[in-house]
Amino acid sequence: MDKIKRISFLLITFILVINLNVLSFAFLYDINNSIVNTHIAEDFSITVAKASFFDALYFSGITYLTIGYGDFKAVNSIGKFLAVLQGFSGVLINSIFTGIFLYYLVKRPKNILISNKLYIRYKQHKKRYYLSVRVGNKGRALVNVNRILELFTYENNIKKRRLQLSQEYHYLEDLLYWDIDLEEEDNKQLLCYLKQCIFEDKDVTVRISITGTDVDAGDLVFVAKHYSRDDIMFIKDYHEIYRHQRDKKPKINWKNFHRAQDLDKNKIEDFKEL
Repeated sequence: MDKIKRISFLLITFILVINLNVLSFAFLYDINNSIVNTHIAEDFSITVAKASFFDALYFSGITYLTIGYGDFKAVNSIGKFLAVLQGFSGVLINSIFTGIFLYYLVKRPKNILISNKLYIRYKQHKKRYYLSVRVGNKGRALVNVNRILELFTYENNIKKRRLQLSQEYHYLEDLLYWDIDLEEEDNKQLLCYLKQCIFEDKDVTVRISITGTDVDAGDLVFVAKHYSRDDIMFIKDYHEIYRHQRDKKPKINWKNFHRAQDLDKNKIEDFKEL
């Protein structure tokens, strides 16, 4: 659908540019008395054979398209110059738009989504807290996916990277959840920075990056999102976005992608004690 929208917009732009070119040159042909009807000019004077604006518009169109039927022709130096200029502009415009069309047909749109918020998610069945984001893919599948978390602090207005975590994932078709266990020993430093950010107003920025390779086109895909203190939320779970249909592959309601269920306040208080 994204590709159809982009191509439709490009096609409308292309048609408007052609119309503007044809109308502009038709006006120039007309005001300069630059073209005549060749059939009339054979029997009468050039003045009698002078073309109307409609004829100028017709001549402009076939000149742009480099057709040249020969029923009208340019009769003065201005007309000849305009005809050559318009023919050249037609070739140039058509070539440019053809290249753009091909580029957008092959180019992958920016259709990888990352949660608008950075979530601290409490999983009831495990009774543990996780730093979590949801990643969505609205286009072709990705392979060799790499998820990267970077945490930055600021000292004297200088941005410093304090830690970096990464995790590889082989295949991303529709949805991917990245849950980082904040109670694991290896993630204690991350937990400490998050608590300082949330409860002590420490200026911290987290960047989540997703890289992968388009399975069909082979293009490298990269998307990143930055989160500040105001972007961190406590949740108990994500909002369900699959719409199940009998005997069919479930569809995804992307409108609910960024929705989540708030966590009880007592669990937020428990998080302080970690």
